[in-house]
Amino acid sequence: MNPKTANLDPNLRQAYDRVMGAATPQPTVSTAPQPSGGPARPQTQVVTAKNRERLSPILIVVAIVLFLIIYTIIWAMVFKLKIPFLPF
Repeated sequence: MNPKTANLDPNLRQAYDRVMGAATPQPTVSTAPQPSGGPARPQTQVVTAKNRERLSPILIVVAIVLFLIIYTIIWAMVFKLKIPFLPF
């Protein structure tokens, strides 16, 4: 465990342990004061897992090749170059 976390608030320590994957001891007494103005509502926390799918290296290579081909054709048209396999 990180030595800087030794003096954390119990609620903050529990959240830190939960995020870092450490075993969390169950708190026996809540030290946080309850807000006045009605019954306490349970707080919910939504945790979503980020599932980033990487692009295939083959797809990236194909995209680069297509870009270079289109880029070349555009500049050939701008400078009016005669390329035997192009119809213009």
